[in-house]
Amino acid sequence: MAAAVFRVFGGIPIFGVLRITTPDGLPLAPVTSHLLLTIAEQRLESASAEDYPEAKRRLDFIVRNAGDRLYDIKCPSGHYTLKTAPEITRAIRRAAGDQVSLA
Repeated sequence: MAAAVFRVFGGIPIFGVLRITTPDGLPLAPVTSHLLLTIAEQRLESASAEDYPEAKRRLDFIVRNAGDRLYDIKCPSGHYTLKTAPEITRAIRRAAGDQVSLA
């Protein structure tokens, strides 16, 4: 869970700044794909049969999106949602209201 704001520069919708804040009010910075890749590879190697599909999905997502800014957003129930900055920005722009589900 986090609050995100996308601000447009100069009226050009493709240029802007994405700011994400945790429920505690702290800024959420993107995580480098290299760091996430290292963690995902370690998690996949040690995953149980039950955890393997999720670990593999995360690893594949990181590899596919290695050039993007990646955000690993923690849900109140303890799991993490991994999204790219373009995915979050697109969801904000398409939202009918002021809340978006990234699941």
